[in-house]
Amino acid sequence: MIAGAGEDMENLNEAEIGQLLESLKISLPLVQRLFPLDVMFALADMEKFIYYLPGTELDIRIQEGTPVPPSGGIRMALETGEMVSANIPKEIYGWPFKSSSLPIRDRNGTVAGVFTIGISLSNQETLSSAANSLAVTSEEISSTSGEIADTASDLANTVSDLKLLGQKVVEDLQQTDEILDFIRKVADNSNLLGLNAAIEAAHAAEHGRGFGIVAQEIRKMSVSSASSAKDIAGILQMIKKNIDQMDATLMDCLAQSERQAAATEEITASMQQLAASAAQIEKIARMI
Repeated sequence: MIAGAGEDMENLNEAEIGQLLESLKISLPLVQRLFPLDVMFALADMEKFIYYLPGTELDIRIQEGTPVPPSGGIRMALETGEMVSANIPKEIYGWPFKSSSLPIRDRNGTVAGVFTIGISLSNQETLSSAANSLAVTSEEISSTSGEIADTASDLANTVSDLKLLGQKVVEDLQQTDEILDFIRKVADNSNLLGLNAAIEAAHAAEHGRGFGIVAQEIRKMSVSSASSAKDIAGILQMIKKNIDQMDATLMDCLAQSERQAAATEEITASMQQLAASAAQIEKIARMI
């Protein structure tokens, strides 16, 4: 900035130095207000600081006239003639900041001083911390969502197995219809046989009394068998009805578990995208 103005800091007289400092005092506060971050400025010749403008919070308390430290970025810029940048941790001055020191050359190309800007990294640290927390949280949610998706998938498989089992029970119950039909036929035939035996016993009069008792018991047994078969049929019909209801419920559970699995997969994908975004935020934070 000074070299561009054609000034030779080695040959500046006291009046010119005063004019230079007055110009800095006017221009740098305006430049400072244009920065979205907290910044400070310093100007040094080969030996000492000749101007310092602290930031709003960023202030390393440099006094004008203070000697340039024998080591560090400013001294390196003076010695190498190259711009030197470094991130200064919070532990040194109480505030984290990025320091960039640009050598200033006179009209002969000789390094005559250095202009330094310090940019606060407090926002960067906050952003970086938030990005790390976001990445960790999204990773945990992604992991949990993955477990939920696996559980939902297992539940869907279990529900499907239960549905198949219910269908097998219905098939087995249908086979009992044949058994009930056989029992009904035996009951009907036994009842008819008992009726015929009772008629024959009546014809035999006194000699058929014992045979009549047997015929009577056979008819009772047939009636009881028919009644039992009817009761069993009613029970089996109720079981079939309950199984049908269970099948409908299982189908609903299966649909819900499939929707849950799909939803958790979408959540997992979103969390992975969020984690990628957090990584980009972290990358941007390091670029500030």
